Amino acid sequence: MAITKHRSTEQIERHLAAVAAAQRMAGEEPTADDMEAARRILAGEATAEEVIAEGLAELEARYGFKR
Repeated sequence: MAITKHRSTEQIERHLAAVAAAQRMAGEEPTADDMEAARRILAGEATAEEVIAEGLAELEARYGFKR
């Protein structure tokens, strides 16, 4: 896992508010899973690539398809 630059809790919260606003402007309501994924990326706990891979693995498990 690659570590991103350190962000304060306040910075993460501001970025999360922007993520939610952008999704709403695009006509989508952010889910709790969306926001948790964004928080993990912003906090440096996971990369975007890791979060995407996790999401694809969940879809594969749920619907039984393979990439």
